Amino acid sequence: MNQDTKTKEKLLTEFPASTAEEWREAAEKLLKGKPFDKVMTQQTPEGIRLEPIFRKEVLDTLSAVETLPGFDGYLRGTDAAGYKNEPWEIAQELPYGTASEFNAAARADLMRGQNSLNIILDIATLKGLDPDTAKAGEVGSCGLSLACLKDIETAFDQILPEAISVHIRTGCAGLSVGALFFAWLKKQGVDLKKVKGSLGMDPVAVQAAAGHLSASMSELLDEQSIAAKYCAKEAPGIRAVGVSTLPYHQAGASSVEELGIALAGGAYYLSAMIERGLSVDEAAEQIRFSFAIGPNFFMEIAKIRAARVLWAQVVQAFGGNAESQKIKMHARTGLYNKTQQDPYVNMLRTTTEALSAAIAGVDSMCVGNFDEASRVPDTFSRRISRNTQIILQEECELTAVVDPAGGSWAVEWLTNEVCEKSWDFFKTIEAKGGIANALASGFIQKTVEKTAAGNSQLLASRRSSLVGTNVYPNLEEKPLEEHVPDYAKIRELRAHAIASARMELDEASDARVMEALATIVDASSDALVPALIEALEAGATIGEVSKTIRAQAKPEAPIQPLASRRLATDYEAMRKASARFAAETGRAPAIFLTNLGPLRRHKARADFTKGFFETGGFEVISPAGFENPKDAVVALTESGAGITVVCGTDDDYVGSFADYARAIKTALPEMQIILAGDPGDNENAYREAGMDDSIFIKSNNYELNRRYLTGLGVL
Repeated sequence: MNQDTKTKEKLLTEFPASTAEEWREAAEKLLKGKPFDKVMTQQTPEGIRLEPIFRKEVLDTLSAVETLPGFDGYLRGTDAAGYKNEPWEIAQELPYGTASEFNAAARADLMRGQNSLNIILDIATLKGLDPDTAKAGEVGSCGLSLACLKDIETAFDQILPEAISVHIRTGCAGLSVGALFFAWLKKQGVDLKKVKGSLGMDPVAVQAAAGHLSASMSELLDEQSIAAKYCAKEAPGIRAVGVSTLPYHQAGASSVEELGIALAGGAYYLSAMIERGLSVDEAAEQIRFSFAIGPNFFMEIAKIRAARVLWAQVVQAFGGNAESQKIKMHARTGLYNKTQQDPYVNMLRTTTEALSAAIAGVDSMCVGNFDEASRVPDTFSRRISRNTQIILQEECELTAVVDPAGGSWAVEWLTNEVCEKSWDFFKTIEAKGGIANALASGFIQKTVEKTAAGNSQLLASRRSSLVGTNVYPNLEEKPLEEHVPDYAKIRELRAHAIASARMELDEASDARVMEALATIVDASSDALVPALIEALEAGATIGEVSKTIRAQAKPEAPIQPLASRRLATDYEAMRKASARFAAETGRAPAIFLTNLGPLRRHKARADFTKGFFETGGFEVISPAGFENPKDAVVALTESGAGITVVCGTDDDYVGSFADYARAIKTALPEMQIILAGDPGDNENAYREAGMDDSIFIKSNNYELNRRYLTGLGVL
């Protein structure tokens, strides 16, 4: 035994490790009689009970922690080298409606660190409609308007597709939009086998979000398989199929629900493609998952790590090989927790969300713009979002370590919990007949709605926090200037452009288009994509080829769509109503604090009350403490407020609350009197004296703000 070992053993003897029991005793002492289990543990929306500390012993039951990146279920990553070989793609969305505007933004951002195009399409393109046949508000709305080869030529002008990945979120329009993309690549002389990206065909997500489909699910799955077969053979770097959890996250789903739904969606598409002639390995390698990333830092790390493990199990169950078991994952910071008020805080939210996704090991990422809840992004907001990722890659050394979360007692335990609960939810969906039947029956919607309601209740009672919304509101903040596109103008311009393009076709060209469209009708499934490419090359439009493809299509029976929401919406409505009231009357709704005695006696409850009511947009008037009821009544009368909150200590209330309340009610009979603090056993006495209500830590912040705003005529 060498001297260093002897020294270490001596130190361990002299300073033995503390036991869990000793730690608990120390913690209980600091809690001063508060119940340990209630204070020190936490129940998450996923139904996972978080312990206050985790010890090494929790790893003894988790065999997966001994695995290595690139092996054995892929807990620690699908690539043995992690990000050392290839960092995640910076795949920012560019939500601009016209091809020229999109191109300008894409070229600018690709020159400044973005290395992947993440294209979202407008409603018209997703529906397979040309701009001149689409409804108002559908053209340029939510994304890029594409109708013909000229549009995509403009969108990709001076952009080299071989140098970047191109991801297009096509929804149900994968065949037509994919063919348009391939037609452009062909015209550029690009080898399809050198192009990387995805088409993101995901009819289930479309149905979940919209509630309806223009063609039957079976027909759309046929189209999906046709695109998948073409990509597998001709463009192996392009994944045709997408599984997006964004609609579910945006409706309020928990991380466990989100992952279980993703597995069910992936299994559904695997089965469909296998039934339509693809091998399990071909089918699995056509799927790319898109996960929303929420605010719970460790939960999101666990979710992404669990997704690798569980998807490998699904593919293995289908008979897929080790390579096809490797999941491909895109991450997008969620919109659910983003706010219109105090919007710059969203920068901080997206930073922590991006960090969790990077630590977990996603393949590509989009950081939402801090102002996306209010407006279309400008160059500044795009720069901040893009640079968030660049700083994580270039300055934070996140690419230096493979699976940096690996071995963390808490993270490994949480990953295992997410695995088990998500797998159980996946099996529940499968027992309902799979994802399509679970949506048709309303099971998914009801489950997510219940979770969302729980989230809203936690926010309303301030058991969960949303900075700038239900805690620490900034009433001095000026709203962001809105940059809302003129969608009517965009439709007019786009309709004129596509009409002009048709008029420019001579008789011979027009005949080629008609001939090409006729070829589509008679084409076999294997020949359909080449036929579509030929028609688009001849001058056909998205609308024309989509109509031809689905000439005999029958719409899917409608379902109840998921309710897309943001968590802050109800609070924002109160704040906006208060702002309108102030603009109309010259003053915000006011609350006066009847502070009792010196500052040290009323400050704690005065501060609590100020924060409590500012969340509703109230102006809270907090004067120096009063020594008698007469002075308080004079100041309250002069304030013009219709509500007062008495703030002091419990002893102050016992000694003088009744005197103050009676004096206020005598002078101002309509005045609402609220007590700051829990009245406890004295509630009846205080109500007899004039107390109308009380507020304390367990009060429902949202409901009380709403009640008093309604009483003042603000709502």
